[in-house]
Amino acid sequence: MNRIDKHKLLFATILGLIGFTVNLYPIHLFANVQLILGNVAYVISAILLGPWYALYTAMIALSGLMIAWDSLHVYFLFGIEAIFLGLARRRDIYALYANFGFWLILGMPLFYLYLSQFTELPNGHVAFISLKQGINGLVYTSIGSLLIILTPSFWHFKDKIKDIQRRTFNAQLTYTFSLIITVTLLIAALMFNNQFIERHQSLLYSNIKNSADNLAASTQSYLDVHSQAITNAAQWLSLNDHGANEEQILLSQLHANYPGFITMLLADEQANIIGASPASLLRQHSTHTPLNIAERDYFIEAFINQRTFTSPLFVGKGFGNDPIVAISAPLYHPSNVHEPIGIVEGSLDLNQFKLIDEIDKHNEHQTMLLIDENMRIIYASESLGLATLSEFNYSRPSDKYISPYPMINISQNNEMAPEYVYASVTLTNGWKLFILNPFRPLAKLVENMYLATFAILILSLVIAIYLSRVVSSRLTLPLENIANKFSTQSNKTDIDYAVDNESPKEIFSLFQRLQQSKSQLIGYQLELEEKVAMRTVELEHANSQLKALAEKDSLTGLYNRRYAENKFAEVQELCQRSDEVIAIALLDLDKFKFINDTYGHHSGDLTLKAVAEQLLYDFKRNSDIVVRYGGEEFLLIMPLCNALKIEEHLDNFRQRLAKIVIENKEDNHQFNVTTSIGAVLGNGTYSTSLEDWVKQADINLYQAKHSGRNKLVFTTLSE
Repeated sequence: MNRIDKHKLLFATILGLIGFTVNLYPIHLFANVQLILGNVAYVISAILLGPWYALYTAMIALSGLMIAWDSLHVYFLFGIEAIFLGLARRRDIYALYANFGFWLILGMPLFYLYLSQFTELPNGHVAFISLKQGINGLVYTSIGSLLIILTPSFWHFKDKIKDIQRRTFNAQLTYTFSLIITVTLLIAALMFNNQFIERHQSLLYSNIKNSADNLAASTQSYLDVHSQAITNAAQWLSLNDHGANEEQILLSQLHANYPGFITMLLADEQANIIGASPASLLRQHSTHTPLNIAERDYFIEAFINQRTFTSPLFVGKGFGNDPIVAISAPLYHPSNVHEPIGIVEGSLDLNQFKLIDEIDKHNEHQTMLLIDENMRIIYASESLGLATLSEFNYSRPSDKYISPYPMINISQNNEMAPEYVYASVTLTNGWKLFILNPFRPLAKLVENMYLATFAILILSLVIAIYLSRVVSSRLTLPLENIANKFSTQSNKTDIDYAVDNESPKEIFSLFQRLQQSKSQLIGYQLELEEKVAMRTVELEHANSQLKALAEKDSLTGLYNRRYAENKFAEVQELCQRSDEVIAIALLDLDKFKFINDTYGHHSGDLTLKAVAEQLLYDFKRNSDIVVRYGGEEFLLIMPLCNALKIEEHLDNFRQRLAKIVIENKEDNHQFNVTTSIGAVLGNGTYSTSLEDWVKQADINLYQAKHSGRNKLVFTTLSE
């Protein structure tokens, strides 16, 4: 091997090692989409040294990609690309044009064939990944070509391949424009796409997480309310010794108050069912062979372990074979509160979880899944196609799909691509609630953005080639005039020459000045746009602050009276249109003046803040409006509420508030506060004026005050 060949081999090796190092760390863009820049090494080698040195450089550089991807196809596909670029260089074809043709005609079809035949990627992803790889090829080819143009040592590399024919200035200028536009457009598009996708993912997961928290809170509340109902029922039935008929009546009354239970039953100490609601259930069975539930967990836990128990999901028997969740509690004789004499049990209506699922449906793609501690499905949105009581089977997607958010496969456990992005919340009883959002719409968005990028690139290249040819023709016109002047066939002697035939420095200098001026203009424009954007953001922030100050009370952070009066028209119109009810409650703190006079105004402020905090905690639906109405008065506007439970909810709040200990750390005072509540419930058609509603609530508040304070007076308004 001669000296020149050794020199080329050394240069190709150095390029390969640089490419190897860079390819070890491909740039992650989205999921399994990565940007490869180490292949720039064999692009340079192909342009300067030819096809076989390019192949040698590629084998070294691609070893880094092989380590990162663990896929042998990189040697085959990119090896062909390196040879193709080297052969095109020998024919004086520019690398960018050659690479564009390679990926369009050969590269993407081969890559598509490989992915579809030798990988487990979904068919919907294969075309996108092939297109992405083609765009990636244009990126590193453009960067490699620009590096050669911008690096003076490459200009004078004596062993490089020489052009067969001298290129025209027009062609050189056109190609340079094409490279600059391709690199800047692709990098800008990739950066924008990446930032947009990251932002979209963040907003998507935040939305999923909020939905999971809200629905978990609703589910937990549903369980807690019914668990407490069973506990209260057990205590109530244990207070007195009731006869069988009386117990049946009491059970039916209790069931009527809690329609969330499908059935309720009473069992004696032998685990025989002695009462049921609906009562017709008992009549379906022979009185000589009473139903026995001794083997059921809900009897064992309640009777033996003497505790309120919420069971996992199981198949019922006796009163039906539907999947149910049972809540049970022990019963005692009034004379002996330590030896249980039976249990009371309620079977939850699992259809209620569908109502909870429909609470937060602003995103049609989101679905809900609820499983118990035994990984059995309690509830699943209909679109998931999962059967109740079946075991929840899932898998994780391939590690190649990099995401900051959790992903899961349910129906496609063997797929490499993720099926859902999810958020989960574990309830206090061990149940787990999932909110799932399909991954495919997000992937489809990315695919569409890359398709748009590719289309814009093609259009931009066509426009760039056309414009650069026009511009270069105009720039080379003085050179043509000079040639005509010294041509023996030219008779034109009156042409004004801008430059001589030895140096086109003036033309190049003019071009540079124009480019500089354009860059400066763009810089000034961007600076101006940035300043305008900053001022706009500051103005919007100031307007938001002014609006917040105008609508909120500065001490408690609650909405003020003005906001309530403005908002009520919208609330009333909605309830009137949908024929829904509105509950209005007026709260007045009892003996608030005594707190101020005794403990000081700072203690009074602490009291108002504590009341506000408890109000926001207890009335946290999106539709609830909590208002500081004036002084120590608060107003609650509760549209679309549950008419059967709102009175109990208000009274529970009143009781909880009375138990809160307010502490003034400045003088170590501790005290309590109570509130009197006047509340009304009416159809949205009652009145369009908030004042009319408040007037009726104020009448009830007056009665609550004069009946001893710390009372709730609740009435229903007639039309």
